[in-house]
Amino acid sequence: MYNRADKSVAVALLAAACSVLSVALWLKPAASGYGTHTQLGLPPCAFLLVTHLPCPSCGLTTCFAYAVRLQFWKAFLANPFGLFAFFGTVAAIPTAIFLLWRRISFRRITEGPYFTKVVYAATAFYFASWIFRLTLMHFASH
Repeated sequence: MYNRADKSVAVALLAAACSVLSVALWLKPAASGYGTHTQLGLPPCAFLLVTHLPCPSCGLTTCFAYAVRLQFWKAFLANPFGLFAFFGTVAAIPTAIFLLWRRISFRRITEGPYFTKVVYAATAFYFASWIFRLTLMHFASH
């Protein structure tokens, strides 16, 4: 059964996805492949400052800033997982509209048989993306 909370979730999903993409369009992607988030007044990555290695999330904002400009190769190099997250964010817009239009609860997605598997696969891809970026960094320095 569809209720006010279901509508609120769909509206929040739509607003969040549109906001993230709008901010990504407003930002200028950092040529280094990371650090774009500092344009939002956020501090540089502490993990990177301490270890001189990117954290798993380094490059996500830069990836979105490139991807929203349809520069997918640069986005991929900034953070491969970020490209997956970008397309998920884009897909959230028609999904939220469909949920609102058809009055479908978001729980139908989150309680579906594949949702947990998708979350596990995305988490594995997140860390595989980090390993890929560390490997690229290692070979670029040699």
